[in-house]
Amino acid sequence: MRALENRLTWSKSRGETFDTCHRKYWWTYYGAWGGWASDAPEEARQAYMLKNLHSRWTWVGDVVHRTIAAVFTRLRDRRPSGQLDLDPDAVIDPEAEVEEVTRLMRREFRGSKEGRYRADPKRITGLVEHEYATPVADAEWKEMNRRAVEGVRGFLASKTFAELSTSDPATWFPFEQLDSFDFEGTSVWAALDFGRRTPDGAEVYDWKTGEERAEENTLQLLCYAMFVESKTGIPAERVRGRLVYVNTGTVHEVVPTESSLAGARRRMRDSIADMRRRLEIGGPPEPSKLAFPMTDDLAKCEACPFRRLCAR
Repeated sequence: MRALENRLTWSKSRGETFDTCHRKYWWTYYGAWGGWASDAPEEARQAYMLKNLHSRWTWVGDVVHRTIAAVFTRLRDRRPSGQLDLDPDAVIDPEAEVEEVTRLMRREFRGSKEGRYRADPKRITGLVEHEYATPVADAEWKEMNRRAVEGVRGFLASKTFAELSTSDPATWFPFEQLDSFDFEGTSVWAALDFGRRTPDGAEVYDWKTGEERAEENTLQLLCYAMFVESKTGIPAERVRGRLVYVNTGTVHEVVPTESSLAGARRRMRDSIADMRRRLEIGGPPEPSKLAFPMTDDLAKCEACPFRRLCAR
């Protein structure tokens, strides 16, 4: 079997981690590398376990994304391509879906509290609050469940879902599947929440459970437009993006232009160059941890899963 190679790649989330803290970036993409192996060094095993933890806030988003993906998977599998007359209500019961959200979160909460994720951190949900024994009031955990439930319920009642759920699955792109495209010699990763072909080009959707920060998320949709162009040949300028805030029902549209795409490519190029410079400082054969200094902003450390390894 060919050995895995830890190459420099890029994604919006990788770029954000790099900008947040260089040391967190190193732990995530280099210090944790190989930590899944049974004979991995203890530090790498710890880093790999910690990088896979969710905070209670990202857990909400993950549950909502998984639930929506499961709903669309069920619709796709129940309706052959080209068949448009299946009533989604015959397949999807919104209240049953939100009840399952609560059951899922209760099950994952118990498993996390018992530390089951340490045996298989990639597949078993673990919460950073449990790993660090962070006090969280019961009311706060209930609020996390409420946000997830209301997000799923709101989405299933939305015009967006009504339109997409009755569209032809033959037009749908693979969703929630990690893939990449080449950008000037660097692989850029993308995983569409949902996307489809349209008569005018294509649409890509990004589900959001947090605050409405459209400007901060525009780069992601522009990257998705480039991804769709690389996979389908549809020009990126004809790939409309939609940020769907499931808890409020707000939909923000991103229409790529020659100028906005050029700006996105410039930001990607600069980010990759900054990452590469850090690697060059570290030198071969392995990137040096010291070339990726810790942030001076200790407030960022409070929720960081690697604070134990950084002794903060």
